[in-house]
Amino acid sequence: MKKLIKNFALVMILGLLLLMAGCSSTGGYYDLSSWSPPSDSAFTSFVNSMDSPTKITSWIRGNCTFVVNYDTVKSPYEFWKTKSGDCSEGAALCSYCLHQHGYTTYQTHILYADGLAHRICIYKSGSGYCYTSYHQTGCYYYPSSYTLPNFRACVNDWDSRSTHTVSGYTVWDWNYSVVETSGDKKVYD
Repeated sequence: MKKLIKNFALVMILGLLLLMAGCSSTGGYYDLSSWSPPSDSAFTSFVNSMDSPTKITSWIRGNCTFVVNYDTVKSPYEFWKTKSGDCSEGAALCSYCLHQHGYTTYQTHILYADGLAHRICIYKSGSGYCYTSYHQTGCYYYPSSYTLPNFRACVNDWDSRSTHTVSGYTVWDWNYSVVETSGDKKVYD
């Protein structure tokens, strides 16, 4: 009985650590400006149907499995096809789909003080900004009823929801140009 309790406690602790973990701290930006999607009518139809943050985050939340990938970032097509990936793939797919529907999108790398990182897709909404975030507990868009004034406010909003402490961030536009950075210089990867 003691062994069973010990094993249960160990599994619970590992589960909590996994839930609180971020993505890798290196790599992870997918350069969408030079990417050409394959000729796949199902993917084209999918992208055409994902015309809002609500639709794309709902699809990811209902169809994809969050799996941290430390080696490479899948293209939006590969993520759609495999329905498996982490925050980098979620940010790239959201950015790609929303861009195809006229949204101005930015992939954003957030570095934490503990060396972990997270990626979000910030998008222009009216005169402000909102963002999507794919993480272990789902995929959501924030905020849902108002906009934020700038990139830093989006990062700060995410920081208030995260269990980590943000040490820096970098924002890339669609053309793979850094448009804003703050904090830890390691965030430039």
